Amino acid sequence: MIIMSSCGNTSKQEDNKLTTFYFIRHAEKVKDQGNDPELTPSGISRANQWVNYFFLKDVDRILSSDFKRTRQTAAPLAKSKKLTIEIYDVRSLNGDSLLNKYKGETVVLYGHSNTINSYTNDLQSDSIYKELDEKDYDHFFKVQIDNNGKSRAQKLAMDFIE
Repeated sequence: MIIMSSCGNTSKQEDNKLTTFYFIRHAEKVKDQGNDPELTPSGISRANQWVNYFFLKDVDRILSSDFKRTRQTAAPLAKSKKLTIEIYDVRSLNGDSLLNKYKGETVVLYGHSNTINSYTNDLQSDSIYKELDEKDYDHFFKVQIDNNGKSRAQKLAMDFIE
């Protein structure tokens, strides 16, 4: 009986599990290094600080576009959570594909100033978020979606310590 009750509770918990996406821009990149630059020392420091932000948060997946700067930003968190970085195609990814693939999970996606707002906008309709300014590395988006499709989005800022 206890086992059956436990199974019932587990099923109910899964039914009520939120899908959570964190959309984060890559950290500071080296200028004048072509189309695929690496991170600056400040960028490396910022990437390491995401480990602190997510220390007490469960993370199921870490996604990155296939650029050095995004992979380098994602690497410290992936290492700390013992997760593999999953590479996504910037050209084909959208909110529907994200929700269909990662429903019920907590996903941290590292992207770009001109893409992370689009994913956020695709997954909710309460606010329309503009592209981040080219110099803005502090802001990121969090979107939570329940099983009824109700969503909540926030534009947040990381307290970066240099």
